[in-house]
Parts: sequence; structure tokens; C-alpha cells
Amino acid sequence: MSTARAVLLTATLLVAPLCSWTQENAEAVPDTAKRLLAIKRLCVEKFAGEEPQAAQAREMAIASLFATKRFSLTENCEKADAVLKGAVAEAKEQRVRAEGEGMEFGTAAGAASVSGSSGSAGFGAARGASSETLVSSATLTQASVTLRIVDKDGDILWVHTEENKGAKTKTPIGFSLGRAVKALLREIERGEKKKTTRPG
Repeated sequence: MSTARAVLLTATLLVAPLCSWTQENAEAVPDTAKRLLAIKRLCVEKFAGEEPQAAQAREMAIASLFATKRFSLTENCEKADAVLKGAVAEAKEQRVRAEGEGMEFGTAAGAASVSGSSGSAGFGAARGASSETLVSSATLTQASVTLRIVDKDGDILWVHTEENKGAKTKTPIGFSLGRAVKALLREIERGEKKKTTRPG
């Protein structure tokens, strides 16, 4: 057997098992998008975080998901296809800004007499300063919302975090939560497009 044929045979023997293993494991890997599409009934668990922000965030999540009409929501998590878990965090920061300007002023006066003549001599001076300072303050709220969907087996199907740093909005947690829900819907839409474009 020639050297070239021996090398080719060796390479074939090495690659064939690898291709077989890759194909088998690719079929075994769960399709996240497909599993998200299979969720019909969803339960929203109590969110982690400080109260009352956590409870309010959960209620907003339920309202947002209900409005999409994508899932059938239930309070009984045992009957749900999957569970939506969440965690919220909020921190307030007080920022103070000061601007000032100042001005100084002074006056001086004096008098003197010639030596040998009668008279008096004197000298006076005055100095002052004025300043004006403008102080303004603003309260900025930083919020973080993390959502994840877990199936009955405890497998995490989807997770997403939204952060709102230094927002001046009245409801920073609600703003971040809304963006997180939209991210979930985009993920499902991508799965639907992938399903419709798949051959067969």
C-alpha cells in the first residue's frame, strides 16, 4: 500500500467516528427556540428582590404577557408548561451640581501735607467681595431586571437581563421589565421564522 493511500485511510478512520458523534449529539441537543414555541401555559412566580418593587414587577410582567396573548397564564405552576422567574434590583443616587461666580472690589483714599506747614495727613482703604452659588440636585434611579424561563425539568430555556442606569424615568423597573418582555417575544418570533423557513 502506498504512503498516500495509507494516510487517506487513516484520516477516514479518524474522521468517520467524529462525524457520527457530531451528528448524534447535534440531534440530542435541545432546540431552545422550538421548546419556547411549545410553551402554551405559563406561570409567573414571585420575583426576587426588595418589596414592594418585586411584587409590582411581577404584576407588571403578568399584565405585559397577558396583553401579548402569546401564553395562557396560570397561578398554578404545577399545571404550567414552564415557569417565568424574575429578580429585580433598584438603587437611588443623589447627584448634586454647584455653579458659582464671585467678584472682588476695593477702594482707597489718602491725603498728605508738605513738611513744615500746618495740616494733617491720613489714609483709608476698604475691600470687599461678593459671590453667588447655584446648587441643583437630581435623583437618579438605577434598575436591573432579570427574567428566565424554566421548564418542568428545571432546564433554563431562556434568560435575559435589562439594566437601566441612571434613568430619570418615573418607573425605571417597569421600563426595564418592558424591554425584557419584548426581548422574549423577539426570541419566539425568531423561532417561528426559523420554523417556517425550514425545508419540509
